[in-house]
Amino acid sequence: MTDLREEMEQIKEELYSVKRLNKELLDHQQKQDSLEFSWSGSLGHWFWDLKANKVTFNPMKAAALGFKNEELPETVDFQFFTDRLHPEDYEEAMQVMRDHLAGKIPVWEVKYRILAKDGTYKTYYDRGKVTQRAEDGTPLFMRGIVFDISENEKEKEELLRKNKEWEFQSKRDALTGLYNRSNILVKLGQIVSRIKTGKLNTVSLIVFDIDNLEHQNSLFGPLFGDEMIKRAADVMKDVIEQEFYAGAFAGGKFLIVLPDIGKSEAKNIAEAIRVAFQNSEFSEPAEASSSSGVAEYVPDETVSQFFNRADRLLNKVKRNGKNQVLSE
Repeated sequence: MTDLREEMEQIKEELYSVKRLNKELLDHQQKQDSLEFSWSGSLGHWFWDLKANKVTFNPMKAAALGFKNEELPETVDFQFFTDRLHPEDYEEAMQVMRDHLAGKIPVWEVKYRILAKDGTYKTYYDRGKVTQRAEDGTPLFMRGIVFDISENEKEKEELLRKNKEWEFQSKRDALTGLYNRSNILVKLGQIVSRIKTGKLNTVSLIVFDIDNLEHQNSLFGPLFGDEMIKRAADVMKDVIEQEFYAGAFAGGKFLIVLPDIGKSEAKNIAEAIRVAFQNSEFSEPAEASSSSGVAEYVPDETVSQFFNRADRLLNKVKRNGKNQVLSE
């Protein structure tokens, strides 16, 4: 007798589940579903009977993940999909779901990555809403629509990558690949501002210039002058650390900004650049040398005053025979 009652209760619950689904399908057909979108990539609608934990969905949703119908369990529950969510997306998607089921937000709307059968991840945009609740507010039925936006995301990532590349290139000098004049000055100003706000202790500036560049151009032509400029830039890239900044200022003149570096260490860096440049090999028998002025920032001076101090030191080197590094 007990077995019969249990069987009857099970049949009754299955009937209720079918009735809930039929009600949703009818309502969906009559209203043409307020959740419908015109986007491409639609994988169709889904229906979730929460009490029975049974999900009914368009086969395209599973097919997009690489599953055939015969590979799916007889009853697909909510966890079949949520267990495949990317670990970084799981908690956010679940929290939005919890908030919607509790009535805190009007719809469940998320973008997430979901694991396909082949081990790769697809990106889905999913939107759903509780459409039936019990008298006490307990959610009974939910329906929604899902889109595969994987290709859109790839295009978006490629566009962002190109934008970052364009932004990077727009700040660079075409000949040397270093910061261009305006952006090395911007970087210098930013570093000085960080010192004034207490975020950095100090900064040193090297103003580097290739000696006799015009004379080299007259002897070997302007393309050789470009070769010298590019070689000087390559030396700087080799010598300075990643947290330092070098930029082409004008002709054969460069600025090197050294955050949190004192004058003594900055002079050593400038000397290493001078020696490496002088020892470089060129396509013509040129005598390559350079001069540098090195200054450490003095509290309360402007960026212009700071630059001018280093530049004056460079000019002093030029007057006193060149091929030296001078600091004060």
